[in-house]
Amino acid sequence: MLERDNILLDRVKKQSDEKAFEYIFHAYYHSLCEYADGILHSHAEAEDIVSDCFFEFWNKRELINVKYSLKSYLFISVRNASLNYLKKQKTKDKFAKEQQEQLKYPFFLHDSISREIEELQQMEEFENKLRKAIDRLPKQCHYIFFLNRFEQMSYQEIASKLNLSVGTVKTQIARALKKLRDELEEVNPFKKILLHIFVRHF
Repeated sequence: MLERDNILLDRVKKQSDEKAFEYIFHAYYHSLCEYADGILHSHAEAEDIVSDCFFEFWNKRELINVKYSLKSYLFISVRNASLNYLKKQKTKDKFAKEQQEQLKYPFFLHDSISREIEELQQMEEFENKLRKAIDRLPKQCHYIFFLNRFEQMSYQEIASKLNLSVGTVKTQIARALKKLRDELEEVNPFKKILLHIFVRHF
C-alpha cells in the first residue's frame, strides 16, 4: 500500500493526474470521515472537513511534502483541520454566550462584546489577505517559504532538498518576507502586530 500511495502521490504532484487523485480520495475518504467524526461528534461537519482537506490537497499538490506516508499526511491534515474548527467554534460559542449574559446588564456593556466580535472578524479577514499574498509569491519563492514556514524545515534542510545553496534559500525567504510586508503595509496597527509575528524569520 505504501508503494502504491507513493506512485499515486507522485502522479498527482508531477502530472496533476486527476484519476490518481480520485483513487486516493475514494481509498481514504470514509476512514478520514470516521476519524474526523470521532473528534467533532458530527458526521456532517466531519464530511465538510475531509472534503476541504482534499480540496486543499489538490490545490497545493505541487507543494506537498510527505515525510512519512500519504496516509499519515492525510490523517494529520484532517486532525489539524478538525481541531482548528473546534477552536474557532469554541470562540464563536463563547461570544454568543457572553452576548446572552450581557442582556442582563446595562447596554453600555454590549459595546465590549461588539468590539471583540469585530476584532475576531478583522483577524479572519487579515488572515485571508495574508494567505492570498503568500499565494502570489513567485513559484520558487513560494515553495521555499512554504517549506520553511509550514513544514518547519531549516534553511540547510531546504537547501539540501532543492539542491540550492543556503545563501539562495536565505535570499528567497528574505524576498518573501519583504513582499508580504510591502503588500500588507496598509494594515492597521492591530494587524501589523499579527503580520510581524507571522513573517518573522525562523
